[in-house]
Order: sequence, then structure tokens, then C-alpha cells
Amino acid sequence: MKPAISALALAATLAACTPMEPVSEAPKASDARFAVTDTKDYDPVTVNSLPADPPTLKVAYAAASERQYGELRMPPGKGPFPLAVIYHGGCWAGMGGTSNVGALASFLTQNGVATWTPSYREIGSDGGWPNTFTDWAQGLMHVKKLARTYPLDLTRITVMGHSAGVTPVMWLPSGHKGDEAISADLPPIAAAVVLDGPMRIADFVGVDQAVCGAPVIATMMGGSPAEQPTRYAMLDPLANKPLVKRLLVVDGALPDPDPAMIAALRGQGIAVEVIRVTQDQHFNLLVPGTKDFAAIGPALLDIAGGR
Repeated sequence: MKPAISALALAATLAACTPMEPVSEAPKASDARFAVTDTKDYDPVTVNSLPADPPTLKVAYAAASERQYGELRMPPGKGPFPLAVIYHGGCWAGMGGTSNVGALASFLTQNGVATWTPSYREIGSDGGWPNTFTDWAQGLMHVKKLARTYPLDLTRITVMGHSAGVTPVMWLPSGHKGDEAISADLPPIAAAVVLDGPMRIADFVGVDQAVCGAPVIATMMGGSPAEQPTRYAMLDPLANKPLVKRLLVVDGALPDPDPAMIAALRGQGIAVEVIRVTQDQHFNLLVPGTKDFAAIGPALLDIAGGR
């Protein structure tokens, strides 16, 4: 098994944090859906063991790799339903998978939000530039095809990403296609959710060694920021603005979001909300019933519902 995020790695990561601006307090969860019923701490393995509703549909969105599939979960009823496209993490190197976010996807679907969780090629499975980026984009583009059969409201798409899955979440709404990554138009994205991951990937160079056990970012990007400045600029939300109305940022175990970046995104006209959860836990926020999920659950439903 590949290394998980360790306490030592987290300590090194937290040492790199910048001071954080004031953030939202955890809401008082009077709603039973957000009650704290689970006091365990989760890791990349145990989070996969959580019960999740079976997908309505599991289907390939491309044919170059067995990793190019997604899981669709549909709420009961006629719809049309808002759609959350959820990208799993895993250090860009196969340490995660769609099971990581199965419980989260199930919760959203049980509460009226359709979910689509694409898998994708990573380092070690024919990933890296441009294949990983192509898969992120093709996974998103596939929702147009899904909407021909299922009642999806493509005017209310929210992209969510956990950990390394934040990279496509910050990039895809920008509309910047990259030099090889995308060959077709993406559906418009209304909102984005950052679940404890780096909003600007260049800031994570060096930190990736501590968290992932190897300098994975340069491998994925095909070089360092000095060697591939155009690619890193494409993934800089200040240079390549996400075209969303709302952005929810959940700050957990990984380095705090840069307050200057948050301010700049707000200055670009994006309504940004930041919620700070337990600072030494990276996976609890994915688990309904935990204290961290109770802190973010109402905001997740609000933004994913297109309200």
C-alpha cells in the first residue's frame, strides 16, 4: 500500500501554513442531518469502508484507460436536479479513489443533489500531463451526455474536490484549455468547493514531499514551475480566474489558504466562504456524522443546491 498522510507529514505541512483570516464558525447543527454521531478519526483506508449508496450508473466516459469511469447517483423524483461533480484526492498518485467520496456523494444525493464522481489517470496509471488533465475535463464533459437520459440541471453544476482533487476544481471553471488538455467545450460551472486542498498548485511544491512521500507535483506537471511556467500559471486562480459565482473553501489539515488569495478572489467578484475544521484531520470532513462534516454540511447543501 502506498503511504498515507502521517502525523509527521501533517506536522511538516502545518508548519508551512500562512496566518489565516477570520473564518466562519461551525454552525449550530440543530438539523438531525448534521448531528455529530461519529467520533472516530478517518484515514485514506478507513474512509473507503464507509457505507455508501450504490451508484445509479457506473459508466466509462472514455476508452483509453480503465480509470476513465464515473459513478452517477440520482435522487428520487422527477428533477431536474442540481449536479455536484466530485473529484477524489490521492496525492495525484493513486492514493485515493472514488470510494473516498462515496459517503459524501450519497449524502448529497439523499438530499436532492445528483452527484457524478469521475475517476481519472494519475501518476502510476498513465497519468501526468496531459492525461490527468484530459481525464478531469472529459469526466466533466460527460455530464452533457448523461443529461440526455437523466434529469440533470446543467445550469446548476458545482465542482467539488478533496485534497489533490482541488486542482481540477480550481482549473476547470476557468475555461482555460491548456495547450493539449481539452478538445471540447465544458459545461458552465456555477460554484466550486475546495475540501482541504491546495488552491494554487505551485504553493504545494515542496510540501508534497512531506504529505505524499515524494515530489509528485513536478512529475505530474512535467517539470518544476521554472521549467513549465505556462502550465503552473494555468493552475493559478489569480492568473487564470475561476468563472464561478460562489466558492466554498474548507480549511483542514493541509496548509491554510493564503488570505491574500481569498481577498483577491473576492475582489474578482466571487463570493468566497471559508470554514475552518479540525486542523489535524484530513478525511473526517468527508464523513457524515463527524464534527467536521457537521461544520460544513449546511454550506455544502446550500452551494450544491444552487441557492
